[in-house]
Formats: sequence, structure tokens, C-alpha cells
Amino acid sequence: MVSFYKPEKKASRNTSKVLKDVVIDSLDMQGNGVCSTRQPVLFVEGALAGETVNARIISTQKQSAKAVTTKVVSASSERQQPFCKVYQQCGGCQLQHIDADSALTQRQQAMSEYWTRQLKIDNLPWQPAVTGPRPEYRRKARLAIDGRTPGSVKLGYRQQGSNAIVDIPGCPILVPSLQALISPLKNLLNQHANSRHLGHIQLLAGDNVVQVSVKTSRDLSEPMKKELAAFGQQYQCNLLLEDQQGLQHTLHHQDNLVCHTEDNLTLSPGPADFVQVNREVNQRMIQQAMDWLNPQPSEVIADWFAGLGNFSLSLARRGATVQAVEGVMAMVEKGHRNALGQGINTINWQHQDLSDSTAVTAALSQNIDKLVLDPSREGAQAACIALSRKPVKQVLYVSCNPNSFTRDLRYLLEAGYQVEKIGLIEMFPYTRHLEVMALLSLCGSSTAKAS
Repeated sequence: MVSFYKPEKKASRNTSKVLKDVVIDSLDMQGNGVCSTRQPVLFVEGALAGETVNARIISTQKQSAKAVTTKVVSASSERQQPFCKVYQQCGGCQLQHIDADSALTQRQQAMSEYWTRQLKIDNLPWQPAVTGPRPEYRRKARLAIDGRTPGSVKLGYRQQGSNAIVDIPGCPILVPSLQALISPLKNLLNQHANSRHLGHIQLLAGDNVVQVSVKTSRDLSEPMKKELAAFGQQYQCNLLLEDQQGLQHTLHHQDNLVCHTEDNLTLSPGPADFVQVNREVNQRMIQQAMDWLNPQPSEVIADWFAGLGNFSLSLARRGATVQAVEGVMAMVEKGHRNALGQGINTINWQHQDLSDSTAVTAALSQNIDKLVLDPSREGAQAACIALSRKPVKQVLYVSCNPNSFTRDLRYLLEAGYQVEKIGLIEMFPYTRHLEVMALLSLCGSSTAKAS
């Protein structure tokens, strides 16, 4: 998900050359080992700082090369045994071989060095990382299915860089309520030839009930539908079928699923709706955002890329008037209904494409004191260009991609914003994915740039 250096457009591949006794001097932001004494600089998957490894080259560019560890000659004291039985095959978690706290510390250092080089800023005001439970943290998962062989259905994750399905006996990063469903689901699928018509299964653990959504490519037999409905009843979960047109059909309804963002605020995501996969980290992230941004009843605060209102609800509950802008109309409508259902009517929900400069300019033409940005990995380039021309007092930016964040941060820094606080968010422990939250405030000398 997260990229840490930009490869050249043309890369040569050499999957046979093995380098021996490669000395690793640091980790990059992605958790790969870095050997900077070689030219080109070598990024080695599976290697840790201080180790000596043998590594197989998988691609080379002009200034860098990628490799994978084939043998650890001399191991780091921070190396640990992966806790997942299919760690090497699955590829979903890439960093189970290193102590999680140590990985955070080293990756934060790599980020600091990266921004020093790219943006000429140092001495960043780092705050403690937002972390949560490890390993049972993930409340949402998509399981792939291969039902072509009756009685021997594969249920699991797609192997990294491949369409092959890694059949899993369980998944230790899932919350217990989801782990408990994998084996009985597989047993059910093995009893029906119709399993070959299934595409995937979406699992979502709400705070009150689990939701199982089964994607089908053809109509299922009535016996299989009845057994899926019975499964929902037995395991007290919502059981949905998603047909070829993407329509949801309820086979068993246990309860209306809710996910708490704070003690007194909830979201109600459907199978296709975005919701943060880590419940505890999401709640701590929201609390930190409220602490840093300090919303006041007199303020107008924009929440761009608002989704279902993950931040908007908390901003409004603290008295601010909120402009919530989201690019998916269904989420705008659902977010609006959800807010009203909780007695919140101070959110102005808008459906806008925030990659479109005209839409961004229109949204920013309103009187806005502070702004929250929580974009996808593509970042918020149009928004940050507009904010450089028409600044607000503070911008809270939550990013899941250092490359797009660096690009966007440059616009804000050049416009006179300064970084007041910055911190890592460990939404996906043991993976390369790492998020960052930054609070930027407008320097007094830059107010004249507003137009």
C-alpha cells in the first residue's frame, strides 16, 4: 500500500542473482532492510537492521534495487518467530519477523530522514504513536474462495502478487468473533457444489453483531440458501447474499450492525462501505484528532473525504458546525441519515469530487476555520493546492501514503503552514501499511496570501 521510494519507470528484472553477506544498516519506512553501502542502494524484504543476509535480486533501477532475503547469516536481537502458520505463503502481514514497537521506532526515523531530504525540514515535533491491540485487531476481512473442487474448497487470502488462494485454517490478526467463523464457513461450503459460484466472503465485526456477506456469480440452490440462513441463526450473525448486480439480499438478520467511534457515537456500515478495520486504533485516532484540533462551538470545520462521518460526528458533538464532503453519494446519504438519527443536525453533508479543482474551490469558498483531510492513498493534491491559495487556520491531515503526503505537504509548507504536531498511527500492525497524522497551523505572516 505504502510506497517509500519511487522506482524508475523502466526496471530490469533478475530473479537468479544472489548476493552473499549483505550488511543491513537500517530499515526504510516500509520495513525493508536497507544496505546503503552498495550501489545502487539495496532494499531487502525480510531483513532487519544490523543483520547480515544473503539476498536474491528481484528488480533493479538506476539508483536502487529490490531483493528478498534467502538466508539470515547473522540475526538481529529484534528478530522474532512469526506467529502465523502461513506467514510465508500469505503475504498479508509482511513484518511479523520484527518486534512491533521496534519497527515503529525505526520506521519513524526513516520517515524523518525522508522528509528532511525531500522537504528540508527536521526536528519534527513527533508525538507518541497511536497503537492498539496486537495481534487480534482486524474487524473486517475479505476471504477469497476457490470452490472448483467439490469437497475441497479453498477459503483464505490471495497470495501477494498472485491470484493463487492461500487456504487458511484461521487468521490470528482477526478479532476472535471473526476467527470463530472461518472453520464452520469452510465446512458449509464443502457440502455444496454451488460453492463454485461464490466469489468472496466479506466479514465485518460490529460492536454488537457480526455481518457475513457472500458474493455470488450465479443464483444459489435453495438448499444452500437455507443452510446459509441457518448458519446465520446458529452463529447469531447477519447473513447477506450479494448478487451479480451488487444487490444485497438478507438471509438472516440478527441485529442492526453498529460501530462506535466514541462512547456515544456510532456508524452503521454496510458490506461495501468503508470503515477503519482497527476499532481501538480508530477510536484513539479520533480522540487524538479532537485533542489536537480542539474544535470550538463558534467554529466551522470542514471534514473532507468524510466517508460515513468518522470525524464529522465527533466534531459536531463538540459544538462545531461541520462541512462534510464525500465523493460517494451513497455514503453521503447514509452519513446524513445516521447523524440525524443520533440527534446531530449541524453537519452540512455535500457530495463533491475532491480531486476536481472547481469543486474544491467551491467547497472552500465557504467560511471555514479548520479543515480535516483523510484521503485515500492518492492523497489530496487539489485540496492542498487550493489551501495554499486560500488558507485556513489549521489543517489536520491523516495520510496512508508518505509519497502523496510529501507532495501535498510541500504545497502547505510553501504557503506558510508549519507542522505543529505529527505522529504515526498503527492501524495495521505487522504490515507495511503505516499512517501518519499531522497538525499544520498557518503562520501569521502567510495570512496575506488568502484570496
